[in-house]
Amino acid sequence: MNFSLQLLSGLAVGCIYSLVAVGFSMVYRAMGLVNFAQGDLMMIGAFIGYSIIVNLPGLPFWLVVPLAAAITACLGYAVAQSALWPAMQRGASQTYLVLLTLGIGIILSNGARLVWGANPLVYPIPLTHETLRIWDYPVPAVYPFIALTMVALIAGLNVLFTRTWIGLSLRAAADDAQTASVMGVNHRLASAISFALAAGIGAAAGVLYAPITFVSADMGMIGIKAFAAAVLGSLGSIPGSVIGGFVIGIGETLGGQLVSSEYQDSLAFLLMIGILLIKPTGLMGRKG
Repeated sequence: MNFSLQLLSGLAVGCIYSLVAVGFSMVYRAMGLVNFAQGDLMMIGAFIGYSIIVNLPGLPFWLVVPLAAAITACLGYAVAQSALWPAMQRGASQTYLVLLTLGIGIILSNGARLVWGANPLVYPIPLTHETLRIWDYPVPAVYPFIALTMVALIAGLNVLFTRTWIGLSLRAAADDAQTASVMGVNHRLASAISFALAAGIGAAAGVLYAPITFVSADMGMIGIKAFAAAVLGSLGSIPGSVIGGFVIGIGETLGGQLVSSEYQDSLAFLLMIGILLIKPTGLMGRKG
């Protein structure tokens, strides 16, 4: 029974890692950029969700998630247009761009401390403390929300990228920017929209994760594991990011249970290294 509960926990955490990892892959595919501010955008989204709950206490939690995601997506759009794209236009190197995203993440983290304070905050909603009884064991009631939101977001992205003109334009700009621009696709706008979508998805993950733990300015550290999940699944692949998130989430949870929770983080990265040694291109990668 305990193994089953740990598996459920690993699946829930894996959903969070997967959503943030999807954001990494979307930005990488659209802009050729590793966005190390993705975890901090997740953190900002969680704080925005907290503010929404405090100021609109009667708002259902399932509405808090898309509202916080939309606000964070607007922030992501502004960051892409004002900071990242100008640097890319000037021909900035990948090293510079990575440092730029790290700097943006630090600014977001310190900004969160100024606005919301340095102390961790707990979502003031019943869902934070509610549990479900599974095999006579208590399980956080937020788990179904996490699973349903994960499925809805991935399904929504699939529809967006395969059935809508905007989604097809984003894919075209990501695959061949020059040809897409000839066809009338604005590469700068497409890149900014992709970055905004990634920020919104990360924010949704932050709002969903907050009831399990709490919200703090250090929450963005989850982005490191999510990046590992994206690399494990093949950076740039959305299906691979989802799979990688589940592998890392389940692996660290079960590994922490079998060995020790003190080594949980190390086990997650050891798992990633072991898989990449066998398949260097990632789980969804192809041999060049």
